[in-house]
Amino acid sequence: MGDEWRSRVAGGVGVAEASSVYAGRGMLEAKNAASIANADLFIASAGLGLVKANDVIPAYDLTVVRGLPSSILSKLPIGTSEGEWWDEISTQDKVVRFEARLETDHALLLVALPANYLKMLTRFLKALPAFSDGRIRIFTGSEQFKIDADLKPYLMPYDRRLDGGPSPGTLGDFAQRALRHFVDEILSASPNGDASDHAARVLSAQGRWERPVSKAGVRLSDDDLLKTIREEWDSVQGRSTRLLRKLRDDLGIACEQSRFAKLAATVRAERAEP
Repeated sequence: MGDEWRSRVAGGVGVAEASSVYAGRGMLEAKNAASIANADLFIASAGLGLVKANDVIPAYDLTVVRGLPSSILSKLPIGTSEGEWWDEISTQDKVVRFEARLETDHALLLVALPANYLKMLTRFLKALPAFSDGRIRIFTGSEQFKIDADLKPYLMPYDRRLDGGPSPGTLGDFAQRALRHFVDEILSASPNGDASDHAARVLSAQGRWERPVSKAGVRLSDDDLLKTIREEWDSVQGRSTRLLRKLRDDLGIACEQSRFAKLAATVRAERAEP
C-alpha cells in the first residue's frame, strides 16, 4: 500500500509551500517559534512524511486521526501500526536531509505534535542521534496520552494552565503554543539547559497561571450540523481534519468524531454526485 501511495503522491502536482497548505494557528505558532529560534521548520505529514516548511507539495486528504473518513488507519491491513505507515512514507532522502541539518549544529530537536502523530513518530524519534544525546524536547496537548517511557524524560510538562496564561487557545494548537512559549521564555533563559532543567522552568512558569474554566460546546441537531458542514466545506477544501477542528475550535460546536465522520461522509457523497 505504501508503494501505491508514494506513486500517487509522486504524480501529484505541487500546489503551494507546505507551511501554506497546513494552515491555521498551530502552523502560525510553529513558524513564529522557528523564527524566534532561527531554526528550520519541518512538518510531519501523514501523507508525505517529513517535509520542510518551504517545500512545494501537492494537495491531499489523509490523517492518522481515528474515526475520520480520511484516516489511513482504517485503510491499512489489520495489525499495521501508525509507526509502520510512517516507515512506508518517510523516504530515505528526506530523512537524510533532516538528520544532516539537525547534526550540523548539534542542535536541539523540538517536537510539537498531537498524540496520534507523536505515536506515529515514536520509533523514528528514538532512532535519531538527537534522542540518544538528550537533545530532544517534546510538546503535546494530549494529557491522557501515555507517551513512550523512553521519550517521557523529554516531554515538557505543559498543561491546561497554558490556556489561562500568556497564550490562550484551543486543544488543536496547544502543542505549538507550548513550543512557542518554550522557545520565547524557557530556551532563551537557559539555552544550554538539559531536559530536567527545562522541565523545571516550565513548571515554575506555570505556577503563575491558572486553568481556565472549560466551556461546553454548543450541540446541534444532525440537520443543523449537516447545514454547517456544507457551508464550511469549501473553506477547508473538504479536508475532514481541518473541518472538525474548525467546528470545535472556531465555531464552538460540540461534535464527536464518529458522528462527524458520518455526516461529513454524507456531504462528501453529495458533492461527488454529477
